[in-house]
Amino acid sequence: MKIAILSDIHGNSAALQAALADARKADVDHLLILGDLVGYYYDIRGVLDLLADWPQTVIGGNHEDLLARACTDEKAATTYRAKYGSALDIARETLSSQELDWLTGLPSRQSIILDGISFELCHGAPDDRDRYVYPTATDGELANCEIAGRMVLMGHTHYPMVSVRPNCTLVNPGSIGQARDLGGFAAWMLLDTETGTLSPRRSAYDPAALISEARRRDPDLAYLSEILSRNRV
Repeated sequence: MKIAILSDIHGNSAALQAALADARKADVDHLLILGDLVGYYYDIRGVLDLLADWPQTVIGGNHEDLLARACTDEKAATTYRAKYGSALDIARETLSSQELDWLTGLPSRQSIILDGISFELCHGAPDDRDRYVYPTATDGELANCEIAGRMVLMGHTHYPMVSVRPNCTLVNPGSIGQARDLGGFAAWMLLDTETGTLSPRRSAYDPAALISEARRRDPDLAYLSEILSRNRV
């Protein structure tokens, strides 16, 4: 069985389309999605459409929490707009009530067994989805994330990581929509359950249109456009 591990799509449908095209070529059977489908960028409608035909297991991230609060609290929505941009406003305007309910009602964590492998899906650390576990984490910080006998999947940092521990393996696929180590690529992981091979993948896409859109929609948040081409020659 082939499993694609994805996280932090953040409304970037161009990056997701590239990753899913590569997943099709790799004969992926199932997607494991670790939250933050929404936030930062603007095409959550396209993201949901691209994911619709795939067998998948999905959890929510902190940006789904922000969306839930923004839907009921205009003061919170204003705060999030100033910090993260206008993506949550667009989600509220373009998605149906059923779609908003689905996104904001996603579980914060989930256990699943696929082809005999036990997975623990988390957004951040297993005990706190807002806590970052970076590739530079100490041995003690990594040990606190271990769940014996399971492959623990974490997103949130936007940096890929694989740490083989005594009792389990910790995996962060990086970010589809806003990779923070190398712009212009959607980062994800491919697991082949038959061979036990876990492969980091980077799917190239052209961020130019999204960079222009970010500059137009959120001109005061230069980070949103600049990060999309970070470390590119």
